[in-house]
Amino acid sequence: MRNIRLFWQIFPVCIGITLVSMLAVVWLASTTGHTFYIEHLKEEIRERALLIEPTIAVLSGGDDRPFQDFVRQTGRRAATRITVVDGHGTVLADSNEDHTLMDNHGHRLEVESALAGEVGYALRRSRTLGESMLYAAIPVKIGQDQQRGALRLAIAVTPVEDMLTLLHKKMAGIALAVAVLAGLLSLYSARRISRPLEEMRQGAEQLTKGRIDQLVKIESGHMSAEMASLAVSLNQMAEQINRRIRIIIQQRNELEAVFSSMADSVVAIDADKKVIRMNQAAAVLFGLPAEVVKGKAIEGVIRNSYLLEMVNLTLNHNLPQEQKVSLFTGPDPVILQAHAVPLRDEDNRSIGMLMVMHDLTKLSRLETIRQDFVANVSHELKTPITAIKGYVETLLDGALDDADHAHRFLAIVNRQANRLDAIVDDLLTLSRIENQENKQEIALEPGEVGLVLESAIQTCAVLANEKEIVLQVEGDQKTKTPMNPPLLEQAVINLLKNAITHSHRGSMVTLRCQAFTTMDGEQQLHIGVIDHGPGIAREHLPRLFERFYRCDRARSRDQGGTGLGLAIVKHIAHIHRGTVAVESSPGKGSTFTIILPVAK
Repeated sequence: MRNIRLFWQIFPVCIGITLVSMLAVVWLASTTGHTFYIEHLKEEIRERALLIEPTIAVLSGGDDRPFQDFVRQTGRRAATRITVVDGHGTVLADSNEDHTLMDNHGHRLEVESALAGEVGYALRRSRTLGESMLYAAIPVKIGQDQQRGALRLAIAVTPVEDMLTLLHKKMAGIALAVAVLAGLLSLYSARRISRPLEEMRQGAEQLTKGRIDQLVKIESGHMSAEMASLAVSLNQMAEQINRRIRIIIQQRNELEAVFSSMADSVVAIDADKKVIRMNQAAAVLFGLPAEVVKGKAIEGVIRNSYLLEMVNLTLNHNLPQEQKVSLFTGPDPVILQAHAVPLRDEDNRSIGMLMVMHDLTKLSRLETIRQDFVANVSHELKTPITAIKGYVETLLDGALDDADHAHRFLAIVNRQANRLDAIVDDLLTLSRIENQENKQEIALEPGEVGLVLESAIQTCAVLANEKEIVLQVEGDQKTKTPMNPPLLEQAVINLLKNAITHSHRGSMVTLRCQAFTTMDGEQQLHIGVIDHGPGIAREHLPRLFERFYRCDRARSRDQGGTGLGLAIVKHIAHIHRGTVAVESSPGKGSTFTIILPVAK
């Protein structure tokens, strides 16, 4: 059954009762008034008939003309129509019309009653006069033989009906006014009763929606005692619920902040193996939006068999699980330390599980890098140290007495010592740059790149002249970029030295500076070093900027390289919020590019 608002249960009932009452009063007043007036007229017309009845009885037995004159004059004085009818219904005299032209009245109801010896009444419309008339007829003795006839008097009731109609209209107007007033009072009363309940309902709805910031305060000053007591109770309940909800929201926000900010991936799973929720780290790990996976089967979210096995064991045996898992979500595996613990309710019943996955990929990669770095450093340092140690031992064994051999061996020792010094210097430089990059201690100021390029060309000019290599500068050198001039100059020098070292004698090395606009509208500055050396095979390009990586180790050592120059260039580019790139093909030379943002 459909529920109806309290307002519509009260207001229409009050209006209905008022209208029915007024209609009953109007109907009763109109019918009673009409009956009262008619009865009063009947009594009045009967008394008039009784007053003239003796005269009619006397005159009807004599000359006809005095009889006719009396009827006509008496009717006009009394404003009453007087008609005398004999026992056969023939009209003997009439105060208004010529009696000889009138119809037989023997079948008129009031005449029939009078001829029967009783007083008769009738209310109908007169065809002769064209208006409603009240007829009253009494028995009368007429003629010399005193035959029974009827004396009928008629009076117009149209004025009475007009008066009653006017009275009805006034009463209807009064009734309408009373109904409108009653409707307004009913509307006011219904609203006064229903409005507090509506406010209570709104307050309850706000509580159910959790809108504690928009609670409705119910005023109880103009209510009934029962309603005011209910309003006070609801206000108190709302305040208590408000306090508790605020505490719950605060605790939830705290937990949500902890849950969302956790670097570890967290997935909550119910007893039916469906995802309750996951944090942002887990969403990134599995490549799925956290909001979409809610209520989804865990098999559709986690595709790793080891993790699914941990889920099954934890849910089936209610025991914590821990395992190291490799997750393949891209080109490189992700190493996870997964922990699974059961979730229980207040009755210690299992309701699901919680899986926390700590990403060990970075630590593993750093460990690998550390091991490779130690191995590479050890290898790079061991080669000159071994050479120095061998030639020193040779000199100590007697070669020192041979001046030519001693001089040559000491030159080799000096060259290997310089190589050790260069490696140590590059390691210290790389460590200092990485430390400043991590701490963001290096300030960048917009400046023209041409000054840096000119200084780098001057620094490398001596080395280029030794191999008869021409250094050429191209492009717009007035372009500005946020930079640290000494660091950027060092990066350009490293690229120029590499280009000069690997270029053929008498060739050209070009230092090119160009501004570009990307597809996204970002302006970039490309500083490229172009040589015409032997080039680099494609398989070596992705690893060129790694520490100690060499395409040809024997050749690089003969040329005196440390294997750290390009790594230094990469970190300097990162400090300048830029990147590095390389293009090369065997036999066609190489192009190393530092890509920097243009100063706005």
